[in-house]
Amino acid sequence: MHRSLPKLCLSLSVAAVASAGLSATAHAQGDNGFLRGEGKTDISFNYSYEKFSRFWVGDDKVHDPAIGKVYRESYNFWAAYGLRDDLDLVAQASIVRADTTGNPRMRDHSALQDGVFGAKWRVFDQRLGPGSFTIAATPAVKIPLSHYEANAVTALGDGQIDFRFRGVAQYQLDCGAYLAVETGYDVRMGGTPNQYPINVSLGATVFDRLTVTPFIEYMHSEGSDDIGQVDFPDVEEDYYRWGIGTYLRLNEHIGVTAGYKATIDGKNTGDSWSYWAGIVFKI
Repeated sequence: MHRSLPKLCLSLSVAAVASAGLSATAHAQGDNGFLRGEGKTDISFNYSYEKFSRFWVGDDKVHDPAIGKVYRESYNFWAAYGLRDDLDLVAQASIVRADTTGNPRMRDHSALQDGVFGAKWRVFDQRLGPGSFTIAATPAVKIPLSHYEANAVTALGDGQIDFRFRGVAQYQLDCGAYLAVETGYDVRMGGTPNQYPINVSLGATVFDRLTVTPFIEYMHSEGSDDIGQVDFPDVEEDYYRWGIGTYLRLNEHIGVTAGYKATIDGKNTGDSWSYWAGIVFKI
């Protein structure tokens, strides 16, 4: 049985290179433990679309004809630079547009949203059974890059600064298949409740080129107020979401990425689905 394993899986180096491209969609599906390597840079541009017509007010799912359907389009930039083999510097920014089919006073608007600046530092790497177990610290700060609309159904974001104390634990088989768990604690400024995420990703690469990663996201905030009781950024927002991400390596320098995710359950959030597609350059 063990002798057939290499035939079913790729070599570790090929799978790691392909899977690292999925970090370019970390904002959409959670992060993993892969790093660029010293002196190497990944740059990604992608487009994402999100839509919902029902949403949770507290634990109750509702539909409001005055709001109608809400959608958001995002144009996202992401970059990571390998300062050392065990340390990446990471930055991302988005331009977001939001609109609704309901009340015309809920205007169509767009703006430069948030910038996220952080690092990924592999602090532990240990051989374990038929693979390796790693832990990476991924601290970051999220900063609004403009004075965008934050207190509306069509809000472009929460409009405040976050200090993100997160990390990723990952187990990767020698064949390249991996399981990554990202979690931590986000300290949020203003009246916005602090929160903690749990993102679980399972990835594998086939045909030396295509990496497929199903994932589950959970977010819990520490607030206690529902929509209508306080400003939108200050409500307790919780959700469970599932999705699948893909990365296709075209050659050693270019790849394309795409994915889909949907909300399973939530609190004070939209019953949304979304998709994204983009291109990744490896320098």
